Amino acid sequence: MITSSIQKQLFQVTPTEQEQINNNGKNVQDVPTSPENIEDSIARMPFWHFFDQGRIAVTQSNRFSYIPAHKHKFIEMNYCYQGRSLQYIDDKLITLKPGNLIIMDREIQQRINYARKQDILINILIRDDYEINELTRNFNDKNNLLISFLINCTKRNFPHNNYLVLDLNKDLVFKNIIEDIINKGLNNDGSNNQLLKYLLQSFICAPNILIKSKKINFSSIDEKSLYPVITYLNDNFKDITLSTLANKFGYNKNYLGNKISKETNHTFKELLQMRKLNIACNLLQNTNLSMEQISEYVGYDNHSSLFRLFKSYLGITPTEYRKRIRLPKSLDSDSLIPNPYFSED
Repeated sequence: MITSSIQKQLFQVTPTEQEQINNNGKNVQDVPTSPENIEDSIARMPFWHFFDQGRIAVTQSNRFSYIPAHKHKFIEMNYCYQGRSLQYIDDKLITLKPGNLIIMDREIQQRINYARKQDILINILIRDDYEINELTRNFNDKNNLLISFLINCTKRNFPHNNYLVLDLNKDLVFKNIIEDIINKGLNNDGSNNQLLKYLLQSFICAPNILIKSKKINFSSIDEKSLYPVITYLNDNFKDITLSTLANKFGYNKNYLGNKISKETNHTFKELLQMRKLNIACNLLQNTNLSMEQISEYVGYDNHSSLFRLFKSYLGITPTEYRKRIRLPKSLDSDSLIPNPYFSED
């Protein structure tokens, strides 16, 4: 259970949050990051900002704005204490409700919708493979997905775009462990490091029944895996076609199209459109590039194609998206913030 003093701290408005309120909900980048590449402006959260006191860190996510798309150099868990958190995880909507927790590997791309005053999201961060190996050293249960997830995080030549979503309301023992980690870790000065490790070791025994949704691939990346195919598509989104993708990996075009549909539940065209949409959304959030420039970046000959893409997937134009994502109508309302880019269901 979260202590009363920690509860009080969680609801206090921080200087960054106040700045976001003053700026009408525009995101304030309080953690310096560098983009993975200039085209999609995907930043990667660094080590140094979070782990001054130890290899396990606990922080609170800022409210009163959105968090642009990013990846991590560490393993991150998000725990929803109150309200809700609407997140896009590799373009899939994940809604966290009180007692829900998501754990993400390093190559997961995450962006988070506007957080209202009552939306309390807490981050538990694991710095590196050394700490993960320490946590899992004495565990051999291959059937436990959370332990398998963490072990996979340390392996080279394995996919690292996995995540698990757990509903801790189903077992209050594990919910209390996470909240104890928050109690001991939020203001940790280094004196609680060993205790945090013991608590986290207890938590990773959580049974599979607590998992409400997941994306897991613990297979090695080899010639039979679709992972390098999707990675190549994502890297060459501007002018890739199903034919050129099939030729690159030695597949028959129709066979590859069917393989993609079966393993991802999306067609090649849908994956390509979602990739272009994701990049365009990031550029609209983080830059002042014109619609023509953004259209060119994502491989369209004219901005009418970008217009059709946004209308098809989001129901609004790129211009409307940029306006609404940067300037919501209300940040402290009990009603849901009108923002059609993120579903409110």
